[in-house]
This record gives sequence, structure tokens and C-alpha cells, in this order.
Amino acid sequence: NGFQMEKRYLHPDGTAVWIGMTIAPLKIEDKTHPRHLCMIQDITERKAAERTITHLNRVYAVLSGINTLIVRVRDRDELFREACRIAVEAGGFRMTWIGILDRSVMKIVLVASAGVDEELLATINDRLSSSEGTPLGNPLLARVLSEKKAVVVNDVQTKPAVVFRKKFAASGIHSMAVLPLIVSDETVGVFALYASEIEFFQEQELKLLTELAGDIAFAIDHLDKQERLNYLAYYDVLTGLA
Repeated sequence: NGFQMEKRYLHPDGTAVWIGMTIAPLKIEDKTHPRHLCMIQDITERKAAERTITHLNRVYAVLSGINTLIVRVRDRDELFREACRIAVEAGGFRMTWIGILDRSVMKIVLVASAGVDEELLATINDRLSSSEGTPLGNPLLARVLSEKKAVVVNDVQTKPAVVFRKKFAASGIHSMAVLPLIVSDETVGVFALYASEIEFFQEQELKLLTELAGDIAFAIDHLDKQERLNYLAYYDVLTGLA
């Protein structure tokens, strides 16, 4: 009987190549010396396309879920909590968290998180809360806050600036993206996403996630303004009395 298989090989230069192998028996008169036909095809591009489609579908699921949430949410805490949950459950991310910038002390305050490793999330929260957790003490967060652009690490084990590399590896995390939440041209917080795959955050995925961060920032601004309008409707501005 014949069979088919797909296998991944590494060149000496480290590049990965996928091959598809098909082996089929040849019908010949000599039964004592069976012959087989082996066909090998380079399927690297097909595998890359399949991976891209899978990754994009996951990001689209997160984008759809969070935008549906934004339409109905009336509370910032619920927005943050549910956005993290959707990213993990619908998007298949290993872990995610949202932090808001406290400008009085220039620290990121973790306000919501979700993921498979609560201990790791607690460790990240402890570092953010410590003096070492200030944005200027964390190169990745400092770049996000100052440049107002996403920072992506597609292989956490090869990036010295990534804190907790060993803990990430133990938790099955191999790539990460930290996206700024920008309101009125100011970075008010960050949205961090962690994936189990190396090289997850490519151009198309990052474009969608940047759009998603913009939607969350818009929701933050909208909810803040709504809270302010509600206050003005029911309380005196000067005295604070009802």
C-alpha cells in the first residue's frame, strides 16, 4: 500500500522547508523484488499560506468579538476584562493583559488579564507595580509609550530586552506584541498579547491588531466622556452636590 506524509526539514542555514512525500507501489511482474515510486514536492509556500490564513482567522475572531463588546459595554472594567477574555478564548492567545498608564508615577497599572498561567500574570503584575516596573526601566514598554507604535517580538528567546524569557518558554509563549492605546494623541495604556507560535505577528496580523487597539482606545475615550456627561447632568460642578 502507498502512503503520504508531510515533513519539515531544516537547512544548514536554519531556514525551514516543508516537503510532501507520496510513495506508491509499482505493479511489476517480479513479486520477489517489489518496487515503489517516491514523489517529493516542496510545499513550503502552501504551508506558509495555510498558517497565515489560520492566524488571520484567529485575529478576525478577536476583532469581531471585541467590536461587538464595544457596542454594548457601559463600563471600563468590563471592557478591559472582556477584551482580554475574548483574545484568549476566541483568538487562541496564550495570555493577554491590559495596562493603563498612571502618569503621576509613570507606571503601567495592570487592570485586566487572561491566560493559562495565573502565576506568570501575577509575576508580571508584581514587576509593573515595583520600582523596576516603571516604563523607563522596561525597554519594550518605554518604546511603546514614547513612539506610540506597537512593539513585536516574534521569538522571545532571542530578544535580551524581553523579561521573563525562561518563564515564557515554560508557559509555551514564543512571541508577543505590545500595542499602544492612544486617546487624543496620547498613549494612555497598552494591550499585550502572547502567542504560542514563533513568528505569529506578521504584517497582516499586526495591521488588524493595531486597528483593534484603536477601537479599544476609542471605547475608553467614549466611556470617559459619557461618565463626565453623567456627572455634569446630576452634580453641581462647583460644589459637587447633587
